[in-house]
Amino acid sequence: MKDQIDVSVRRSPKYSVFMGIGAVLGIAIAGILAIFVDPADMPMGYTVAKGLGLLLLVLGIGGLFLGGLVALILDWRGRKKAKEFRVDAQIDMVDDPKEIARRRIAEARGEDPDADAGDDGTASASQDAAPAVDDPAPAADDGDDAGAGRDSAPGSTV
Repeated sequence: MKDQIDVSVRRSPKYSVFMGIGAVLGIAIAGILAIFVDPADMPMGYTVAKGLGLLLLVLGIGGLFLGGLVALILDWRGRKKAKEFRVDAQIDMVDDPKEIARRRIAEARGEDPDADAGDDGTASASQDAAPAVDDPAPAADDGDDAGAGRDSAPGSTV
């Protein structure tokens, strides 16, 4: 069954990239601030290393949260600018996995998936098996597919 559905297309930021950049900027700012710290101005019991560690922790986490906030704002703006499109969709109304597989194979071959459908699907199974016996070419191609990046489990018929 072919139908048309409405889809929304929009740009969306990658949160991890924004948060990572925010954390790196926070750490960089902490390093720059540590350069301007005079060790004589530090309170008793604190060293420059302890102060730098505290700055790294606070500004790194602050940058992480600010980067996430920027990503949220950009995502919110992207939802406002989303474009709506109407596209053709195929909705399979069957629950039988064999029937779904038969229809997808027929579509991949360029055939009408409803043309050879029987009442219980047995007619399509006998028709699908017949070309495999007459045409030995698919068996020869199986060896070439091993290096084409297609992984299949041992004993798989897919």
